Amino acid sequence: MKKYYSIGAALVLAPLLLTGCSFSANLTTPAQSVADQAAQALQDQLGTDFAPEMNCGDDDIALVNGTEVDCILTDPSNGFEYDTTVTLSEVDGTNFHIDVQVAETANNAE
Repeated sequence: MKKYYSIGAALVLAPLLLTGCSFSANLTTPAQSVADQAAQALQDQLGTDFAPEMNCGDDDIALVNGTEVDCILTDPSNGFEYDTTVTLSEVDGTNFHIDVQVAETANNAE
C-alpha cells in the first residue's frame, strides 16, 4: 500500500515541479535584416535611387511589439552619420512593421 501512495504522490508533484522549469522564447531576426528593411523604407519614402547605409549592430533582435533598435544611418552621398531608432510593431510571427526615426543633425557634421 505504501508503494502506491508514494507513486501517487510523485505523479501529483511531477507536474508542479515541471511548471517551475518552463520558459518562453520570442522569435528573433538578425539585426542586418532590420537594417536592410529600414534602409529600404527610407529609400521608398524619400524616392531616391539609392538606399542609405544602415547599421543596427550584430545582435539578433526579438520580434516583440514596441522593440526599439538603435541604429546608425550613413548618408552615402556625404558620409554623415545619424542616430536612428527603428521601432517594431504589428509583429505577427516573423512579419513586422517598422517605424524609422532619424536624428535631424549628423553625429559627425562640422
